[in-house]
Amino acid sequence: MSSWERLNPQLLRHFLAVSRAGSLIGAAQQLHCVPSNVSARLRQLEAQLGVALFQRQAQRLRLTPAGARLLPHAERLEQLCRAAWSSVQEDLWAGELRLGSMETTAAVRLPEVLAAFHREAPRLDLSLVTGTSGHLLGEVLAGRLDAALIGGPYEDPRLHGEVLWPEELVLVLPEGQTLESLAQAPVTLLGFPCGCHYRERLERWSERHRLQIGARQSYGSIDAILGGAAAGMGIGLLPRSLLELHPRGRLVRWQPIEADLAAAPTLLVRRRDAPVHGALERLLELLQATA
Repeated sequence: MSSWERLNPQLLRHFLAVSRAGSLIGAAQQLHCVPSNVSARLRQLEAQLGVALFQRQAQRLRLTPAGARLLPHAERLEQLCRAAWSSVQEDLWAGELRLGSMETTAAVRLPEVLAAFHREAPRLDLSLVTGTSGHLLGEVLAGRLDAALIGGPYEDPRLHGEVLWPEELVLVLPEGQTLESLAQAPVTLLGFPCGCHYRERLERWSERHRLQIGARQSYGSIDAILGGAAAGMGIGLLPRSLLELHPRGRLVRWQPIEADLAAAPTLLVRRRDAPVHGALERLLELLQATA
């Protein structure tokens, strides 16, 4: 038997848990076992491969170069195991779908679609994770999300992206504020954390108009951004569709911006090498029907 044939896929599961948690304790919590079990499995895998996969840095376990090379293969095997499991289930709609979305899209575009999807697949376990486009892309590439709704345009040879609908970004201002008044004093930029596509557009718009930036504030919710703008704290960029539907949209004023910065299509992205996911294909059909 060749060396690779003796490799136990269960050991790779423990390897993935440690790589994601960064510690034996965190990995043990994910795997519902004790840390000593995880440590023993990790030593067994390293012995089979003949290399060290982790090194300790500041109370955390970091991947060695060999561990980094192993990681994408372990993630791929995990995806194949998930696909193998789903392929033999009696009910395709009783599996799991892990979806990521920008906060704005989750608030405006998804509620009705997900409700319709749930009526078709009431036994499907769907998890929705919100975050910045940059973070969601990383989660899809790592195999922790099946797909994600992000701000575009965006291209990556490892990902397949489909444009679902256009979005028009507009400048969000406190009542009484104008573009002319913004140029008279330092302004505060309000947006989602770094990695947000809309925040990057706001930075570019501010540079184009030569605004003096006094501060940058990051928030994890739409309500906080709108509330901050309504209170006169600063300015932001948000989709026009959101402002037209959100209850707090009437508390601020907004104005159009240049077309090249305003156009921000929403894409659904997934890995090109991911197996076909029947539930995701049906959800995509429902999303496309709203365009």
